[in-house]
Amino acid sequence: MNPTHVLLFVGTWLLAVNALGLGNTVGYHRLLTHRAFVPVLPVRWFFTLLGAMHGGSPMMWVGLHRLHHTRSDSDEDPHTPTKGFWYGHSGWLIGTRNPVLAILFALSGFGQQATILVHDVQRLLGLRKADWVSLCPDLKKERLMRVLDVPLGMPALFAAQLALAWLVAGPWGILWLWCVHVFLTNTSWSVNSVCHWPAFGTQPFPTGDWSRDVWWMSIFTNGESYHNGHHRYPRSARHALDGGQDLSWRVIQGLCAVGLAKDPWLPRKYRKVEAEAA
Repeated sequence: MNPTHVLLFVGTWLLAVNALGLGNTVGYHRLLTHRAFVPVLPVRWFFTLLGAMHGGSPMMWVGLHRLHHTRSDSDEDPHTPTKGFWYGHSGWLIGTRNPVLAILFALSGFGQQATILVHDVQRLLGLRKADWVSLCPDLKKERLMRVLDVPLGMPALFAAQLALAWLVAGPWGILWLWCVHVFLTNTSWSVNSVCHWPAFGTQPFPTGDWSRDVWWMSIFTNGESYHNGHHRYPRSARHALDGGQDLSWRVIQGLCAVGLAKDPWLPRKYRKVEAEAA
């Protein structure tokens, strides 16, 4: 690759991880899971589709995350690091507490897509039920959410990404896509592991779980690493409640400023502060 190609590779990679990352943080998490703000319908669809590019079915994602909040750091929490740091990071996806296997899976890049394919095949064979649907009856009412939860729909979307990457840049395109997925999956999983691990960050709110605020991770997670504050106020559209880098919140503010969203929810004690800052 010549220098121009390197710059193009890195530049488009940065654009992709920021855009798709917001699909996860603004879309799947703050919008669909916690209903932290109310966007116009096209914006809702846009962020949902961004999240689907790497996060899998929105109903599965939302269902698992709502279960995490109701059973946080108990045996019923799907990805608690109380069973081991690497279990909480990536091992839970493949059912292992073995750190080596969990690390290898985390570095696989496309491993999450492989697990989605396996789960979908199991659903088609009647070996697995879509239990997560019961945790998101609000999303079940929407046609787009039901379509994105159809077995093999997410693998087909990923196959389209692979095909497009190959058509655009051949092997370099696949490498670019792999780098995107490695970054996105691990930054997302790090909120489950690093931000629930006692050795990191602070716990300013007494939430009764292991959630932590880890400020130095906020730039990689679009503000999601202010996780203890999030567990204290799950519906808050802003996670960095006492200041700090929170790109997801800035995007939500921007959408509201131009009339594409409204009613961003904040804890009562922070509403006046935010209004004065505006």
